[in-house]
Amino acid sequence: MAASSGSRKRNGDERRRALCDAAIQVLAEQGSRGLTHGQVDRYAGVPEGTTSYYYRTRAALLRGVGKRVAEIDVANLQTVIDEPLDPLSPFAHLAELTMMQADGPGLMLNRARHELLMGAVRDPDVAETSQAFAARMNAMAREAIAHLQPGTDDPELLDAQTTAVTTFIAGVFTRLAGGDRTISNAEQLTGLLEAVATAVSLQRA
Repeated sequence: MAASSGSRKRNGDERRRALCDAAIQVLAEQGSRGLTHGQVDRYAGVPEGTTSYYYRTRAALLRGVGKRVAEIDVANLQTVIDEPLDPLSPFAHLAELTMMQADGPGLMLNRARHELLMGAVRDPDVAETSQAFAARMNAMAREAIAHLQPGTDDPELLDAQTTAVTTFIAGVFTRLAGGDRTISNAEQLTGLLEAVATAVSLQRA
């Protein structure tokens, strides 16, 4: 009995996800120079030529990986924002999301994202997936700052604080990707993010 078109598509989607997960591991361990169709085949444990069948070119593979990273980011975001926001600790969600990428599969994702960010400079499709994650982080930061200082109606101050906080978070992502564990837990990071937002407010005052 022939497989239905729906099951074929589902199997194809699952295979693409598996290949992209293997590609994330390749990027994390070997950098973008190590990302080849053959290397992804080996990491995924599939017959040679499988990756090139699903992703004809290296550019197509990079776009596929970018979309897969975005898919995982959305899932991670959802697990964090499903928890109620504590008005006394508004940066807890952002801190938790950041520290999820300090080790294990999260660290692989973090390192792969850094490699993709360099590729995004040359490929608008990859850039689009990176920008979506950055936009969500910006929105979360702005919301946290608004909770930190209820009643603030100065959009320029909120913009400046959001820029400072998200720039700080980007630096933490980079340090974690490089193995630096000076910031070791979400509670510690929460306090630092609050301090950054407060410092910008004091400077403007």
